[in-house]
Amino acid sequence: MKKIKYEEKIFEAYIGTPAKFSWYKKAFEYFGKKEGKLSWYWNSWAMIGGFWYFLYRKQLKVALIILFVTLILGTFLPLFIFLYALALMAILLGGFGTWFVYKQYLEKCEEVEAVLDEDEKRIMAMQQVGGINPWAISVAIFALVSLILIVIGLFEMAGNTVQ
Repeated sequence: MKKIKYEEKIFEAYIGTPAKFSWYKKAFEYFGKKEGKLSWYWNSWAMIGGFWYFLYRKQLKVALIILFVTLILGTFLPLFIFLYALALMAILLGGFGTWFVYKQYLEKCEEVEAVLDEDEKRIMAMQQVGGINPWAISVAIFALVSLILIVIGLFEMAGNTVQ
């Protein structure tokens, strides 16, 4: 397989969502020009989704770090400062989120190419390690609905005890 065709197939296998190929291609080219250095490239989904975006994109390490930092900040900061910290964190994730996807793409390419010799097997492996977690959206919706129901229940309980 020709190198350009191979690189395109590897990229598409890793991204896994055809509707996003052109957007991620532009982003990855931008990061390539920056020689892989931490760079700002706006991603609204990373800002809005935060933890869930990275879970969806199979970025488990980053997702767990975000969850851990959020829980720690929520534990120690007063509510109004915590909300400002969440807003700042969301902006940072929106700006740097795609860079994390790019870095994992490069790491997975190196790992797959070191282990497998055939291009077709490499492409299949990139589909497994990259792409998306289709269940992440369902779990996020379930978690959000559950949280809303818990908050409503807490307000109902608090309203009943005050009377």
